[in-house]
Amino acid sequence: MRQTRLQRWLAWGVAWMAGACGSASPPPSQPSPDEVDPQGQAAVFWYQHTRERESALQEMIAQFNRENPHNIQVKGEYGGSYSHIYNKMLVGLQGGSLPQLVVAYQNQAQVYHSADGVVDLLPYMNSPKWGLSPEARADYIESFLEQDRMRGIQTAFPPNRSMEILYYNADWLRELGSDHPPQNWEEFAQFCRRAKAQPFSKAANPQRAVGYLLDMDASRLAAMVFSRGGDFIDPAQSQYNFITPEAKAALQLLVELAAEGAVEVLAEPNGDTSEFGSGQLLFAISSSSGLPFMKRAVDSGAKFAWGVAAVPYEGERPVVNVYGASVVLCRTTPEQQLAAWLFIKWFTEPEQQARWVRASGYFPARRSAASGLGAYFAENPNFQIAYGLLDYGKTEPTAPGYETVRRLVQNAMVDALDGAQLDPLLYQLTRSANATLEPE
Repeated sequence: MRQTRLQRWLAWGVAWMAGACGSASPPPSQPSPDEVDPQGQAAVFWYQHTRERESALQEMIAQFNRENPHNIQVKGEYGGSYSHIYNKMLVGLQGGSLPQLVVAYQNQAQVYHSADGVVDLLPYMNSPKWGLSPEARADYIESFLEQDRMRGIQTAFPPNRSMEILYYNADWLRELGSDHPPQNWEEFAQFCRRAKAQPFSKAANPQRAVGYLLDMDASRLAAMVFSRGGDFIDPAQSQYNFITPEAKAALQLLVELAAEGAVEVLAEPNGDTSEFGSGQLLFAISSSSGLPFMKRAVDSGAKFAWGVAAVPYEGERPVVNVYGASVVLCRTTPEQQLAAWLFIKWFTEPEQQARWVRASGYFPARRSAASGLGAYFAENPNFQIAYGLLDYGKTEPTAPGYETVRRLVQNAMVDALDGAQLDPLLYQLTRSANATLEPE
């Protein structure tokens, strides 16, 4: 399977970090946070947010800078996309400068930790002076914290989360003979086919009708595999396996529906949002963080009744792919680290969490934040429905090389829809994915 230059470079970065970790001297010991004074410290925060989310985040940072009693000054900086930030961190870990805080997915945080670039957050969380009270600690959604915990080390901290959900055109479904979204994949396929044959009455272009637009993204396939009871990797995060009935069934269904024209490949970013809003797309499977954008598309488009649900599943309970970038605390100075931790702690307090939900559309990391979201739930009932699915969450791999594996999965999805035989394709994907786990 061919890799792009970026894929090879990322794979090299992972291998370099593993080698550096094995040969470098141990990092200097850290003093207890209780012994450190954060007064007057500065902290730089690299994030990926743009538009309304960036504006809201900058306003919250400004509030923290004004009101915190330690005169800590946080500077938020747009660092580019997740991949751009990851590349910048790899360069910084080779001798460049690091920020005090940076967004990172779990597999990225593992790379940074392997290179001694980030510190364990548990001493800060458990600090009698600066940490979380027992009541506050119990208020965090434990599964979110566990996503960032590896071998007893808290490599990152969750400010929010999202999940893969099914968006559906309820009015169109009724025209097709159903008053509820598809629960399983057989029903999903049936309605994709019916949608192709019977366009929506309110569609902006009645000549175009598509059941589903497939985004060639590893999280889409993960959601489909998880919902069938499968996985990408073993519980120990030590061995990938795509040669499974669940992975093959997910790809086979997509191949069949694409051949019939009931499913098409997403051709441009956010194309599923615009086509859904114009009444030309029956289903979308995408991040819950897109809820505000989907609502805007429908309100300015075909103006129909729509809803969200768990991705179709096999079995008695839904399984949803829950994910989201967390924040890592980079190894700088003890004083800067503590200052940065105090910002994380403040940002994840219930009042700030509720404010961030309203601005971002993400799910909060604290349960009690929901008490401040009554009006938001009332105005956004689909968000409340999605929020209620969090108990059914499952997460993608957290192994360090997953950054590269995601691209391998994407390539395999493209090859499958191009006509590749699924058994050898999944065999090669498994071999290539496991190669990212092997030491040099």
